[in-house]
Amino acid sequence: MRWDLVGLGAAALVILGAVLLQKPNPDLLRFDVEGRYAYGYGFADGRSQNIVDKLVDDHPDVDTLVFVAMPGTRDLASNYHLARSIRRAGLNTELRANSRIASGAVDLFLAGKTRTVACGAMIGVHAWGMGGYDAQDAWWDNYRRTSRDFLSDMGIDPDFYDFTTQAAGTDSIHWMTVEEINRWQVSSAPMRCD
Repeated sequence: MRWDLVGLGAAALVILGAVLLQKPNPDLLRFDVEGRYAYGYGFADGRSQNIVDKLVDDHPDVDTLVFVAMPGTRDLASNYHLARSIRRAGLNTELRANSRIASGAVDLFLAGKTRTVACGAMIGVHAWGMGGYDAQDAWWDNYRRTSRDFLSDMGIDPDFYDFTTQAAGTDSIHWMTVEEINRWQVSSAPMRCD
């Protein structure tokens, strides 16, 4: 019994040490606030879950999230939680001509109450992957139902999920065309670009 307690104590110290030594990541999702706009940069993970709630509490005048450079997520469940926070807060999402988002950041963008995409903005999609397999290869897609339900909740055709998984493999990216953005209603209003 005594050795069990020693082992448990040692494990607790290792975990505590790992948490305390975890360095802040400058590439982690952040929002820079200017007036009613919050400009988004970085990737989302479990540490990002409450960033929108804090943003709304600290800056109640913010009504639009402008996604500038957001490569995606490292935690799908946390990403959906974050996206639902955006929708619950009634925030609009916007992509400007220099914006570049991909992967899980697209889900965050789709959570906007009103979604605006400027000509020139880049939206990248691809299949999810895990352990060397991606959704294109999997005979059973564990994320399909959850992802399709999320899209339905956001007012997006759930077949958009199938489009993303077929558009590019895990190690690749497909940059959506204006026609695809309009087809899948990624922007609330159709884009008209030359």
